[in-house]
Amino acid sequence: MNTNIPLKSSAESDPVALTEFQLDALAETFNMSLGEAAAIFSQIVSEEIKLSVPIVELLCQKDLAARMIAIRGNRSQERLCGITQHFTTKDSFNTDTMLIFSEHGSLEIIRRMLGSTANVESITELEQDALAEIGNIIINGCMSTISNLFQKPSLGTLPRVATNTADALFASRSSDHVLLVKIGMHLASQNIDGYVLFLMDVDSIRHFVKEVEQVFKA
Repeated sequence: MNTNIPLKSSAESDPVALTEFQLDALAETFNMSLGEAAAIFSQIVSEEIKLSVPIVELLCQKDLAARMIAIRGNRSQERLCGITQHFTTKDSFNTDTMLIFSEHGSLEIIRRMLGSTANVESITELEQDALAEIGNIIINGCMSTISNLFQKPSLGTLPRVATNTADALFASRSSDHVLLVKIGMHLASQNIDGYVLFLMDVDSIRHFVKEVEQVFKA
């Protein structure tokens, strides 16, 4: 297992305490699942997609908007596009899984999906449909790998798309905690930062971590 994946754990008041082994196992799980998802997506855009090593953080949901603004630095005022699906895994965990790109990054991905000559300047209903399909591919690819690792099927809803500022995008979220996975998607002419969020309550976080432990202790 790759133990060099950079990881960060959040606030001192966080009631979900994770060991170094658990953190490494989580990072490797996301490394594998996002790699599989990127391979599927690269076929759609007919271009190789390289992913940076994911950086994983566990933080309180109330701190999510501020954390997203902080890590995006001078791009913090740019609107974000979020594609969300809810997944239920029987006798284990529930999660709202959200794929996040900047609005600019989302438009660039849509251009690649629709063809390099496509004139895409804003996210209209057509672009929302394309983003929903992109999210469906990447999120389901990711969750499918996780389900296979855990040997437990997950049932997901249809994707929902929203574009807004970080504060507005996460304002209605009520989960206790968030596993935030920061990735870089590198296309031939673009480097696009992406984020995958797993919004869960405390019990779901603990079930998820337990499943990950069982995989890597096997």
